[in-house]
Amino acid sequence: MKIIIGLFFYGITFPCFSQLTANDVINKIKTEVNCDWAAQTVDNVKAGDPNTEVKGIATTFMATLEVLKKANARGLNFVITHEPSFYSHTDDLNIHADSPIQQAKLKFVEDNNMVVWRFHDHIHRNNPDMIYEGVVDVFDWQQYRKDDVYFEIPEMTLAEIVADIETKFGAKTLRIVGDPEEKFTKVGMALGASGSGSHFARLDNPNTELLIVGETNEWETVPYVQDAIELGYKKALIVMGHADSEEAGMDYFSKWLKGFYKTLPIEFIEAKNPYWRSK
Repeated sequence: MKIIIGLFFYGITFPCFSQLTANDVINKIKTEVNCDWAAQTVDNVKAGDPNTEVKGIATTFMATLEVLKKANARGLNFVITHEPSFYSHTDDLNIHADSPIQQAKLKFVEDNNMVVWRFHDHIHRNNPDMIYEGVVDVFDWQQYRKDDVYFEIPEMTLAEIVADIETKFGAKTLRIVGDPEEKFTKVGMALGASGSGSHFARLDNPNTELLIVGETNEWETVPYVQDAIELGYKKALIVMGHADSEEAGMDYFSKWLKGFYKTLPIEFIEAKNPYWRSK
């Protein structure tokens, strides 16, 4: 009987039940963040089939075509991006449906059996906010933290703080409002494109002398700081740029994700600040 059974099963290929799909990873992330998952969110699949087997994962600030090519070359077919991939907040493919740029990008994803998923809303809603954690780690300011977004650092001039940011983040296009020789200790942060409302709230808080933001409208936060300085308030503003102010957070996220998939290739791919200075 044993011989018959052995012959019966010999040569039969059994299906593998350990295949990990993009959907599996997404669902794992949903269960591991400590915030409720919103019904209305931009955190969804932007391109590709979520049932695709995951060979490796790339995390990035923005899934540009250059980033997608790098991920593909490294065998990372599941790309998790913080920001949109198709030129609008909701990645509405109808807006640029006739664009050869969008069509080429979608074709690259399809041809290479890739999946692109956005992780924006809930990475910020998680406690702690992983984007902020990554950025604060690069600043090396954890020991100076007073609250989630407020810090009391050793006294430095504005020029020294700017130089420190340029060194630690490789930032090339900072924009600064304020006296470079003014000394500051109280710093507030409003990373990314958090909006002027959050900027004003930070600036009006006594814990903020210097505000560091990702991006801002020049006709809102900027003149507010200018007028505050003119009135004698000790204020300054550093505009890092959206990419420079958040990219480190996706590096932090890649390390967090590796805690759940220790043998799966997971890499952070830098999208980089695309701007450059003329001098």
